[in-house]
Amino acid sequence: MEQRYIKIGLALAVGLLAALWAINNILNWGAAQGAVAYALSQENQSGYLAHMIPPINSPLAATIGLIVIVLTEAAAGSLALFGAWRMWSQRRGETAAFSRAKGYAIIGAGLSVLNWFLGFMVIGGTIIMMGQADGMEGAMRGAANMAILSFLTLIYLSMAEPPRAAE
Repeated sequence: MEQRYIKIGLALAVGLLAALWAINNILNWGAAQGAVAYALSQENQSGYLAHMIPPINSPLAATIGLIVIVLTEAAAGSLALFGAWRMWSQRRGETAAFSRAKGYAIIGAGLSVLNWFLGFMVIGGTIIMMGQADGMEGAMRGAANMAILSFLTLIYLSMAEPPRAAE
């Protein structure tokens, strides 16, 4: 039973992490859009001189990028939180019912991993070298932390449920 509560708590944590970042980005839209535009512009990079893709200086591209980020965060947060609620409602249920209830939380945690690992680390960090731009190191560290925590949660949520003593 303890593992069920831990899984519910972790799904809740990932859901809040993603949802609160979506809200934060919406509340600070101008600054967030500026950060995406700055990363896409590849300005002030102190590392490699050659770029995999040319700098992108389109306000539309920055807006589309931020919309994708916010929608992914919102979807990840909503799904993980809904999954946590479903898990809570089945916390005393049979193993199969609790396992089925984890589905939304697993998808939410997976989207969270994709957002911060694929979106920020792979695309942002490698393709547009975001981490080499002045002032973006914190964003890269934060993305790495969030990707790792989301992935660890995804792994734990995906683990098979031990049978309950009464089953």
